[in-house]
Amino acid sequence: MSTALRFSRIEPEQQAQLLEEIRNILTEVGAHNVEIYNQTYWDWQYKQLPTGKSYVYAAWDNDKIIGYYHVPVYRCVINGEEKLIGNIQDVAVNPNYRGVGLFRKLAEFANEDLDKTDVNLIYTFPNDKSIRTFLKYNNFSIVSAVPTYIRPVNASGIIRSKINLFGWEKLFGFFADGFINLFSKNVKLPNPKIERISEITEEVEAAFAEYSKGFRNHLLRDKAWLDWRYLKSIRGKHHILGVREEGQLTAVIVLKEDEMLGNPSLLIMDFTFRNGKENSLSFLIDQIRKNPELIGSEFNLIFISAIAPILPDLKQIGFYRIPASSNPRVLNLLARTSSSLDEKPLLQEQNWLLTLGDWDVF
Repeated sequence: MSTALRFSRIEPEQQAQLLEEIRNILTEVGAHNVEIYNQTYWDWQYKQLPTGKSYVYAAWDNDKIIGYYHVPVYRCVINGEEKLIGNIQDVAVNPNYRGVGLFRKLAEFANEDLDKTDVNLIYTFPNDKSIRTFLKYNNFSIVSAVPTYIRPVNASGIIRSKINLFGWEKLFGFFADGFINLFSKNVKLPNPKIERISEITEEVEAAFAEYSKGFRNHLLRDKAWLDWRYLKSIRGKHHILGVREEGQLTAVIVLKEDEMLGNPSLLIMDFTFRNGKENSLSFLIDQIRKNPELIGSEFNLIFISAIAPILPDLKQIGFYRIPASSNPRVLNLLARTSSSLDEKPLLQEQNWLLTLGDWDVF
């Protein structure tokens, strides 16, 4: 490794160079999302976020950037108090510098620097290759292997994506769908009205706030964050739908069209429901499953990965939990405090509300 190796925060005038190197690295490793790394994406992700605060670090060999480490900062609630949380995401090193401990050194530099800032808590979702670095060298602890559930919608399409049965997949799919639907509850509500939501109103914000209050640790899903994360997102179109009963908005869901397990899918990015209205959320999800026209496109499955006690209840409408051994990408939640916060409540899964909206990949 070069003796000219150094680490630093990225300054504004260095952003163009960093974006170029990110694209080079992603191209070299065959990543599918190279095209999003432009100035528009950078501004949305790291400048236009509600706090206006993010920390970006780089490893250098002389004047060449050979690794990067991004930490946008959000408002959150921890143990009932508003704090700042940093989300470590979008990290990589140049393939020519792998196997020499570069990522470890970059992570150590970044985390030591973050400890000097006003960020109170840091969390991240590392893959299998980088999780050891966070646990062994950066004092992170595992909070959860986040539960994942899927709801098959078009079994023949799913079968076709995995194996060629020379047309028999339609028959097998017909029986599979029938079997799943037979044992799924038909949730009913009195005079419900499903509506599309194109603006984060005070009513929508209040619904998210009410649900979040039941958890000690969670992102602050206020109007500013919801608007930025979903309505202004440049990472694909999000659909926000709600169900109204007797004039009250009782449940809201945020969906994103994407590919999952090789199939066109709906990802449940976020959700909320009023106190005692769990069935309203189940009804809303099931109606979307039955009526793809509510979204405007076809999909083979619905996917959700989250920490919330409502998830097991989704089994009643045909959701199945994916065992960790069969999950191609287990979402591991790691956390550590960078302040004087009591760590014990932070490391207990039941204290968290977490959705795919916390994760930067989607």
